[in-house]
Order: sequence, then C-alpha cells, then structure tokens
Amino acid sequence: MDRIMPIDLEHADIKKVFRGFDPNTVDALLSAAASTIQGQLNDLQIMREQNERLRFEQDLHRSSEDTLKQTLFLAQKTADETRAAAQRQGDLIIEEARQAALAERIAGHQAVSQMRWEVERLRSERDRYQSEMRDLLTRQLREIEAITPTVALVDDTALIA
Repeated sequence: MDRIMPIDLEHADIKKVFRGFDPNTVDALLSAAASTIQGQLNDLQIMREQNERLRFEQDLHRSSEDTLKQTLFLAQKTADETRAAAQRQGDLIIEEARQAALAERIAGHQAVSQMRWEVERLRSERDRYQSEMRDLLTRQLREIEAITPTVALVDDTALIA
C-alpha cells in the first residue's frame, strides 16, 4: 500500500451515510494511516539504531584521535628530549676534546721547555768542559815548556842550556 501523507488525511473523501461516515471508507483510511505510521516508526527505529551506532563509532574515532594526539605529543617530546640530550652529549665531547687538546699543548710546551733547559745545561757543561780542557792544555803546555831545555842558536849551532 502507498504511504499516506497528512494532506491525504485532511482531504480524505469519506462518504457520509445515515448516522455518520461510511465505516468501510473510515476503516480503509485508518488502516492505511496505521500502516504508514508503523512504517515511519520502523524507519525511525532503524535511524535511531543507526544514529546510535554512528555516535558509538564517532566516540571510537574521537578516542583514537585523542590517543594519536597523545602519542604524537609524546613522540615529539621524546624527540625533543633526545635531541637535547644529544646536543648536551655533543657539547660535552667537544669540551672534553678541548680540555685534552689544552692538556696536550701544555704538555708539549713543558716538553719544549724541558728540552731547552737540557740544551742549556749541555751547553753549560760543554763550555765548562772546554774551559777545563783549555786550562789543562795550558798547564800541560807550561809544564812541557818548563821541562824542555831552552835551545839557543848561536852561529848556526844549537846550544842546549
């Protein structure tokens, strides 16, 4: 049967009979109206159930969205913390390298200073040794001169004194 609309009820052509309306026409109209109303109620129930299901799905999606937002936030926070920790560790490694380089430079300067001191000590020892050798040779030369007789040349003959 076709659906009955409110306008159909307003413009229903119900035959009048003795003592009122024709019962067959009224019964047919009421039956059509009841059928239409029942169909509408069924459709309404289906739509309510579908609406409830869609709301449930929407809540699930919102919950998933919230979870994803929290996960993304935590991932970003973790990435930021990891990046900051890596930066701190990098800065620490650079500072340690600078300290090691400074210690090596200081050690190098100390080694150079130690070598210069050693060179000066060796020069001083060399100068002292040369002076002692010169003094020794000079004494030896004087002793040799004191021991050696003086030779004098007189008329092409050598005289020993």
